[in-house]
Amino acid sequence: MITSLQTQAYQAIRKKIIYSDLEPGKKISEKGLEEMLKIGRTPIREALIQLRKQELVYTIPQSGTYISLIDLPSAKNARFVREHLEKQIMIECCAKLTRETQIILETIIEEQEKAINANDRRTFFHTDNLFHEACFEIAGRQEVWNWLDDHNIHLERFRWLRVTTENLKIIMTQHYRLLEALINKDAEEAYFLTALHLHMMLDEEEIIVNKFPDFFKHRKG
Repeated sequence: MITSLQTQAYQAIRKKIIYSDLEPGKKISEKGLEEMLKIGRTPIREALIQLRKQELVYTIPQSGTYISLIDLPSAKNARFVREHLEKQIMIECCAKLTRETQIILETIIEEQEKAINANDRRTFFHTDNLFHEACFEIAGRQEVWNWLDDHNIHLERFRWLRVTTENLKIIMTQHYRLLEALINKDAEEAYFLTALHLHMMLDEEEIIVNKFPDFFKHRKG
């Protein structure tokens, strides 16, 4: 039960870090997290140890524990890895897409549209990730997605800030085009669209950093 609660605490704190509910630079405490998450002190403490190892929180002696600033070079490296892996994933997804898995992708996109209409950016962000994860799963590469998910938290933090300011219709248009390429088994187009989609971070980096200057550890890298 302790291990289960530790995982629950870790996932809950991680999610709050990604969504900036726990803002970069914010001071936190075990007691405060315990009250916020309704989870006992021991699982919270163990979760913080794990987050500290991932450099998502840090402790200053005689001061306290703080949420780490977003490491922009780390986010950009994660984007680089994901782009080069995902371009290949989409080629494999083209070859393996079936009518059943096509329906899964279409359903996710429908949920994204509903999120846009409701101006529910958190659900949009969640379903955006679901769309890409589903493509990895269709390609038979779920383990690769899981590995990426474990190592891309700074990228996810950046992407969330982007979603709070982005015109979501632009992202949706790219998803529709990507889905069309997958259905048409057009691997070359899927490859190109994936690169275009994941380059958006580089195009918008300066805008996001200027809008949230206190959230970032580095501006260049």
